[in-house]
Amino acid sequence: MKKILFPTIFLLLGMSSCVQYRDLLNFNEGPEFPQSGNEIVADYRLRVQPDDIIYIGVHTVPPELSMPYNLVNRNIGGGNVGANPLLGYLVAPDGSIDMVGVGRLQVGGMTLEEVKAVAEDSLSHYLKDFVVDVRFLNFRITVLGEVASPGTYTFPQQRVTIMEALGMAGDITQFGSRDSILVVREAGGQREYGYINLHDRAVFESPYFYLKQNDLIYVEPTKAKLTVVADPARRISPWLGIVSSLTLLVLTLANL
Repeated sequence: MKKILFPTIFLLLGMSSCVQYRDLLNFNEGPEFPQSGNEIVADYRLRVQPDDIIYIGVHTVPPELSMPYNLVNRNIGGGNVGANPLLGYLVAPDGSIDMVGVGRLQVGGMTLEEVKAVAEDSLSHYLKDFVVDVRFLNFRITVLGEVASPGTYTFPQQRVTIMEALGMAGDITQFGSRDSILVVREAGGQREYGYINLHDRAVFESPYFYLKQNDLIYVEPTKAKLTVVADPARRISPWLGIVSSLTLLVLTLANL
């Protein structure tokens, strides 16, 4: 009787499980990773777009020489820009900024390295020994859906992967779909949509693996989520069926 009873119980309990082990794994589909590694060919560098906020800091010794070329919060007082919170330039719709002490610079579509080169070239007419620091101040990613901590996150660096963004959001919950993660991206006045499959080992080659400023990530719920958010009667009914089946089985075996 034990040979019949225990396998039947395990089968019934297994049927009540909503999320399977393989659904929680990443990188478990597709060709195996090469043991020798492979070259990173994707260009993760961000390009300046309208409405971006970029910081351009000019540093000299003594610092007073660079003051005319830095944005300074006058409410805090003077001094070198390093002593004040970072202030940035809002990129105009035509891709230009008005850099203090220099004038209008066209930076739309440029990488940060290219913006730095343009700023250095303009400043070379006024300064000799100086250092220019350029960075984004509004590199934000929004993560929604089945993650532990949905929200909008700001990153200080420009190289951010979808794995890092999901990690900041506390990772995908057990009810999140790992094979259909939506990435919504706006660039060049257009909105595009892409999907990421974290099961696929080829995810690293996806154009959406490296994120851009203001990307929106949405993790869809799995069908198993329905058993959690359904009404109380629907949540209880599967367990009632299992209990009834087990009771009937025990009574049947007891009468044998």
